[in-house]
Parts: sequence; C-alpha cells; structure tokens
Amino acid sequence: MNSTLDVVIVGSSAAGLSAALYLGRVRRRVIVFDTQKPANRFSNASHSFFTRDGVAPSDLVAIGREQLARYETVEIQNGEVSTIAPEGEHFMVTLADGSSYRTRKVLLATGLKDTLPAIEGIESFFGRSVFHCPYCDGWEQRDQPVAIINSGEASLHAAKLLRVLTDQLTLCTNGDESFDQAARTLLNQLNIRLIEMPIQRLEGHDTQVESIVFSDGSKLACKAVFVRLTSTQHAALAEQLGCAMTDTGLVQVDEQGKTSVSGVYAAGDLANRMRQIIFASSQGAAAAIAINMALIAEDFG
Repeated sequence: MNSTLDVVIVGSSAAGLSAALYLGRVRRRVIVFDTQKPANRFSNASHSFFTRDGVAPSDLVAIGREQLARYETVEIQNGEVSTIAPEGEHFMVTLADGSSYRTRKVLLATGLKDTLPAIEGIESFFGRSVFHCPYCDGWEQRDQPVAIINSGEASLHAAKLLRVLTDQLTLCTNGDESFDQAARTLLNQLNIRLIEMPIQRLEGHDTQVESIVFSDGSKLACKAVFVRLTSTQHAALAEQLGCAMTDTGLVQVDEQGKTSVSGVYAAGDLANRMRQIIFASSQGAAAAIAINMALIAEDFG
C-alpha cells in the first residue's frame, strides 16, 4: 500500500482526465484508474466540442493522456476499482487485483453503461449508423432517410429535434400503439411517418444500416437510426459509499460535484443528464477546483 494520496479519480475519460489536469497543475498527488471501457468507445467521432469537432473520442483521450505526462504528480493506471471504504478521515480504495491505496478525496467519473433495444442486428451498427443523440450525430444525417425507434413522449421530442435536419423521417414504435390523437395529429402536421408494427431486425452491410425489417416482412429503407438507450451506472461505487441518487438513477451532486458523502465527488455522465464530452470535461474541472479548495482548507485552515 502506498502513502496517502490527495485524490483518487475513478474513470479516465473526459471528466476524469480534465480533473486530473487541473489537479496536476496544482501539484496534487493523484492516481487515475481506468478500465478502458468508456460508453463512447463505439463512436467514431465526437461532435460539438469546441476546437475538436469530429475528433474520435479515443483520440481525445490519447491527447489528454499525452498532455498529462508532463505532470509528475499524476499517474494513470489501468485497473478496476472494486471497493472504496471510509477509513477515518480518508478512504481506502481497493482494486480487483487486491492492491489498495489510501486517499484523502475521491472523484467518481465512471460514467454510465448503455443497453440497446433488444432488436436483432442492432449491435453491429451502433455508433456508426445507429445513434442515440441528435446533437451528437444528427447533422451528418441531414437530408437523408432517418428512422427513430422509440415511443411515448421521448420519441416525440426526438422527432422534433431531427425534423429540422431531414424531411425524410419515420417514427417506429416497435409495437407500441399508445399515441393519443393529439400526438398523431402532430406527427402528421410535421410530415413524419408513423409505423407501429413490431420490428424483427435491422439489415445492412458492415457498419451501415440499410433497412428496418418488420414482423410482417415489410422493410423501411433508411441511412440512419436513432434509438433510445437504457442507461445505468457503470459501477456501483457511489451506491456502495452511500451517495444519494436522483430519481433517474444519477449520482446527486451540487454545482461543484460534491456528493452527499463528505470527501466524495462525482463528475460526468454518472451525475449529469447532459451526456456530451464538453459537459463532462467542464464538470471534471469544476470538481477538481472544489477538491483542491477542500484540501487547502484542511491544510491551512
């Protein structure tokens, strides 16, 4: 076991690396643990990130790691944190391999885990021609035949977002027939086709989706599909520590990333519904500043 660290950061994507950079620049002793399984690993490009529009998420992480190398107090290790337990005023962080580290503060940046709809063939297209975020990937599909696989109010919201990008839009509810007349009228006014038949599978070549096949054998040709994901916490560490959670299953934090547990902070997708790299990066920065100010208060009063 090593001597006491200032901060352990669990998660090495945008939020974790951004926080590590801030903390490294004030000479805080930090270890970042990385399982190398970010939710955006299926995406080939990150969009709407100022100065980095279109850069692959993996490339952003590589740049971040490279820039952190100059800060001698920051270390990045590949490894999975299995438990975090309070130990007096500090925390004991234990990895799956049995190694352990004592730290004064903890920043959770473990993100969320996504589950796709249970539709045959969908996995091979995810992140390339099957997407979940119109802000992230909608512009590239402009003026193309696009399908939405979703239902309820969330599907109407997605339809409004995508309708400004293409007039070739179809909403597929995969068997759900619960839309009321007002919703049907709205879709008709927006010239959005509605198909309520159950979906059998997606078809295409390589990573490019080409059609949705329905239970009666009919097909809908499309160049892209937007789906609603089911997202859950990637790691159980926040609940393990007793952090308060929101009604939607996110870690509850204030604007500085403080959780309900003293000394534990959270940043990025696990604590914020705005699931974009630019937001995760800013939240990591805010949490790092709050952590550093807490350490200063402890050290100097």
